[in-house]
Amino acid sequence: MSKNLPGIQETRELLKKKKVVIAGVGETEQGKIPDKSSFHFLSEASRLAIEDAGIKKDDVDGLVTAFSLVEHTFMHCTTFADYFGMNPRFFSSVAVGGATAVWMVAEAAMAISSGQAEVVLCVRGDNTLSGISSSGMLALIREMCHAEFEFPYGLTTPGGYALAAQRYLHDWGSRREHLAAVAVTMRKHAADKENAMNKDPLSIEDVLNSRVIAEPLTKYDCSIISDGGAAFIVTTEDKAKELGIENDLAYLWGMGQGYSHQYLTSLESLDQIYDAVERSGQKAFNTAGIEPRDVDIAFLYDCFTITVLLELEGLGFVPKGEGGAFALEGRMEIGKDLPVNTHGGLLSQAHLGAMHHVVEATLQLRGDAGSRQVEDPEVAVVHGNGGIVSAHSTVVLGNQPVN
Repeated sequence: MSKNLPGIQETRELLKKKKVVIAGVGETEQGKIPDKSSFHFLSEASRLAIEDAGIKKDDVDGLVTAFSLVEHTFMHCTTFADYFGMNPRFFSSVAVGGATAVWMVAEAAMAISSGQAEVVLCVRGDNTLSGISSSGMLALIREMCHAEFEFPYGLTTPGGYALAAQRYLHDWGSRREHLAAVAVTMRKHAADKENAMNKDPLSIEDVLNSRVIAEPLTKYDCSIISDGGAAFIVTTEDKAKELGIENDLAYLWGMGQGYSHQYLTSLESLDQIYDAVERSGQKAFNTAGIEPRDVDIAFLYDCFTITVLLELEGLGFVPKGEGGAFALEGRMEIGKDLPVNTHGGLLSQAHLGAMHHVVEATLQLRGDAGSRQVEDPEVAVVHGNGGIVSAHSTVVLGNQPVN
């Protein structure tokens, strides 16, 4: 992709000038936590992020929320502002599925860069595990499939990703072991994450022999469901200094989006499955002025194991068709070529979109990831995927201001 695309240079100069940063993060307990509302988790995560930054709630003048899959709320962001006791001068809700959390970073950055706010709280919380019935989950699953052309014929969200996985295995001669290796790596990383739901060791054989959900995907190829919340504070380097924030900062270097379809049946061919991933990543890399080889650590959306392989390849970290071997050889593990999802991701830590991906990227760049810490990471990429490989968002973060 040309670096002369409209907006690339302008965005790059704006980020260099403003020095937008993530200055605080917070995560609640994750798991099955009954009798707690989504707003409880939103509030607790917000409190923890504000506390981590060492600021006061009154210092926050911007708010970006997402949505609740369980407690549908009209005007979600302002409803939470009222619940939490805020009066933000900028407020917004982002709803692009699994791409939401990553684009929250960009939404906050754009608000700050245009003078709409100085300190933006980005937060998501939900009680998806304890608060939704089986029939309710089925209704959610069918929302991602076309009501006339897909769902009546048996297609579900797992089925859509299974189609992508079958095509991937066919095109590249890959094996189910390649998919399973992704789940195994995520489980290894989750073992050292304090609030991860699934920490028990997992083997390739465990994945292959678990219950089939949609051929070739088994139980462990699919992300978990959880209750909980997470939040992060976006501001500028100058404002962080003014507020006396002592944390090391994660600087926003680049951002991008890509979209190709809403429904799989809208695609002319599954050959197009990489298109939106590539566009999103290339925009973010071009804005940051870097190449994939410059990235030290990656946080890739892992609602299913196949998405990690598609993103590894679509973002340019490995050639197409080689993501499976990369995973099977253990090259995504901490201490190897490109550590991926050092927190365990959606497959093993918890499922709150990519909120935990953003939090973990920030902790890694700060050097605050404890036993999961990658040695001296300077550049991180976080990628989110909404729908069935349809809407994508990417941000590049660094431990220093962008050059």
